[in-house]
Amino acid sequence: MRDPYEVLGMSKNSDPESLRRKYEELKARYSEQRFQDGEDGNKGARLLSELEESWKIIESDIERNSRGGSGYGEIEDCIKRGDYDKAQSILDSIPERDGKWHYFQSIVFYKREWLSESRAQLVLAVQLEPNNNKYKESLRKIDMVMGNSGINAQDMGRTEYGPYQQQQYQQQYQQQQQQATDSTANTCANCICAYCMTELCCTLLRGCH
Repeated sequence: MRDPYEVLGMSKNSDPESLRRKYEELKARYSEQRFQDGEDGNKGARLLSELEESWKIIESDIERNSRGGSGYGEIEDCIKRGDYDKAQSILDSIPERDGKWHYFQSIVFYKREWLSESRAQLVLAVQLEPNNNKYKESLRKIDMVMGNSGINAQDMGRTEYGPYQQQQYQQQYQQQQQQATDSTANTCANCICAYCMTELCCTLLRGCH
């Protein structure tokens, strides 16, 4: 199949409105031509079919670019809808595997609850774009979810990754709170024990006099 933009006789950098006008113009021409007799009619039908197939691709490009470019806007929409298969399919079609690609791949893996794979993708994203604070913050959060660092109450209120992360925060936060309670109880017990021993020693000494 020919390049869809070549079918329209336009550049890929043409604005959407110019592309649409050209498509409508050619569609009207080929629609009329296909009703001619003989080879001219057959040629018109072939050109019209080729035009329609090309326009589907171009229209998809226009929609994708309007949502953020390079397909990532559409990927984000798919993730929000829970359509992870389509999001993965679009990711697979993007040839440039830069930091942004690995970041979105990590989100798809995270939504599938593949935490190790998600973290590995975030590591790659940070390596490719070490100054990107969003990627570094996401890596920090997944480390927290996986138990690689502490959890605080503020993190429990964040919802960047949905209810699964919230559940993990809740569980780990509760564990930390329990550990803190146990630690306090042990400290108190030790203090009481030391106090009792002191009192016992004082009593014995007083009895010696």
